[in-house]
Amino acid sequence: MIENNETITTDTEGIYMRDFADTKVTRAFGFDNRTFTMDVYQYAHNPMELYEANAEQPRLNLQDYVVDNGEAALFKGIPMMYRWNPVIREAMMTGKYRIKYRGTSKKTLGYKRMQNYCLAEYADTFAIYYK
Repeated sequence: MIENNETITTDTEGIYMRDFADTKVTRAFGFDNRTFTMDVYQYAHNPMELYEANAEQPRLNLQDYVVDNGEAALFKGIPMMYRWNPVIREAMMTGKYRIKYRGTSKKTLGYKRMQNYCLAEYADTFAIYYK
């Protein structure tokens, strides 16, 4: 899948642009003793490969991105080039945090985002929140 898509968007450091036709999969969900299927999109990249490829990256100082004005985010405005940093991996491995991607619509790439949502492939920065 990835080998057919040679284009990488800027600032995403290894996240290939999503081809929606290739990443649409059928998943089964269960609720209240019932199961139903739905078409959903999955990432075209493998996070574990990206973490391994960036294992030697200099450690990020998260204190540079601390939010101390009462917002819900713990850290925000972290550039996407640090998404696969060992410090971020260690934080994610605890299971206590989640990441939200931030960015603008990319008209030149044909990506128009909803106001409250941004795909990782087109993000400029990301924020870290408690789960």
